Amino acid sequence: MGSVDLRMTKQGVVLFIEKYDALSQLFADITNKFLQLDGFFARGDKISVMIKDREKYSKDITEIVSFVEKMGFKVGEILVGEMHKKMPNKLSVKQKMKVVESENVQRLNPTKVVRKTVRSGQVVIHDGDVILMGNLNSGGEIISAGNVMVLGEARGVIRAGVKGDEEALVFAIVMSPELIQIADHVSHVPESFENTVAHVRGGKVVVEKYDNIKFGVRRSRTEKER
Repeated sequence: MGSVDLRMTKQGVVLFIEKYDALSQLFADITNKFLQLDGFFARGDKISVMIKDREKYSKDITEIVSFVEKMGFKVGEILVGEMHKKMPNKLSVKQKMKVVESENVQRLNPTKVVRKTVRSGQVVIHDGDVILMGNLNSGGEIISAGNVMVLGEARGVIRAGVKGDEEALVFAIVMSPELIQIADHVSHVPESFENTVAHVRGGKVVVEKYDNIKFGVRRSRTEKER
C-alpha cells in the first residue's frame, strides 16, 4: 500500500492516510487514488478521513479536509489511528475544535444530517448545525459550530456553539451525556433526562424540558439570578 488508501467499512468509505513527506505529494496521491477508481464515486459522496500518526500529522488535518471537500466529497468524520483498531486514537479537544474554527474548511451546508449511530472513538465535526438520527454512544463525540440535535440517546460528548455562540442549543430524546459544552461553558449531566434541551442561562449550562423553554424571550437579570 502507498501513502493513502481507500477502504470500505461498515460505516462507509474511509480515506486512510498512512504517511507522507509533504502535503503537495499527499494531495497528488489522493487525486491519483480517486482517479484509479473513476466512476465508483460521485460528487457529494460522504467519506471519512483517518490519519495513522496523530502526533506527526494532526496539524495538517484542516488542509487535508479542505482539499478533499474541494474535490467534491463530504467529509463526515475525522479519525486518527489504525484501521484495525477497535478504538482509534483521538485528537486533543483543542485540535478538533481548530478543525471547526478554521477558515480553510469549506462550509458545505448549514446543517449536517448524520444517519447512523456515532460509536466510541468516532467524532462528527461540522461548521454548522448537526442532526444525529441515531445514538451518540459513550466515547463518541459531536463538535458543532451551531446547534446539536440527537434523535436518539446522547451518552457521549457534545460540544455546541464552539465558535463562542452562547445561543446554541443541544436537544436529545434521551439526554445522558458524559459532557456538554456550549461556547465556553462546560457541564456534566449527573442523570438521564428525556426530551430535554441544554442551553446557557446565567453563565452556565442548564437542562430543561423542551416544552418549558420560552424561545426568543429574553430573561431579566432578576430571572437569570433565580
